[in-house]
This record gives sequence, structure tokens and C-alpha cells, in this order.
Amino acid sequence: ALSNEEILQNMLRKEHFDFDRDECLVGVDVNGTAIYGRCEIRRFPYCEGDTPHICFNRVNRQDKFWPDKNPYFYIDYRRIHCYPDIEGFTCSSCSPGRWCTPEGRCILDENMYSCWDDQLDS
Repeated sequence: ALSNEEILQNMLRKEHFDFDRDECLVGVDVNGTAIYGRCEIRRFPYCEGDTPHICFNRVNRQDKFWPDKNPYFYIDYRRIHCYPDIEGFTCSSCSPGRWCTPEGRCILDENMYSCWDDQLDS
């Protein structure tokens, strides 16, 4: 039988996930403040059949920022969806923003970074 990690790897064809870097919304305290923590992959949907691709649709935090002023992003279990295997379809890893592969994170304004392979040569 496949482990949960192996099942997740099979669904990550058009998405990125890092146990050490990604965080999930795990709850809200009595004051209404969001609580973030390690993602529990057993809470992710199981994507298979006609919709084999998982997409996290990460959301930007309002309270935590990188040194370059880009916000941290988190995964809300309610926003994770499975998508069909359609040619040319790309997952919306971050909303707002875009996934920047060299940075390994979501970036609000990707024009400030060399996020795409065709930009790396220029």
C-alpha cells in the first residue's frame, strides 16, 4: 500500500508542496485570530480518476511577511481542490500572486523576480 506521502506525490503533477515550508490554517482562537501550523496531509482531498491533480489555492497572510515585504501564504483545507488533466491547465497555487519556482514560494508581483525558465536566460 502507498503511504500518504506517496499518494500526495502522485497528485503533485502541477503543484508544489514542502512539509518544512508550507503551513495550513489549523483553527481560530477565541479572539478570532487565525492559528497556523504544520499541514496534515490526511486532511487533503484524494485526487484521482478524472480529477487527478491537487491544487492548494494558497492565501496570503496579513500578519507575517518575508524580508522583501511579500506576505507568507498558507493553505486553507477548504480551498484545496482536485482538477482534471487538461493540456495547458496550470494550477493556481497562490491567490493572489503566482508560484515562483526559484524562490520556492508565492510572490505577489512576479515581475520583480526571475520566476520563469524563459527569464533565466535573459
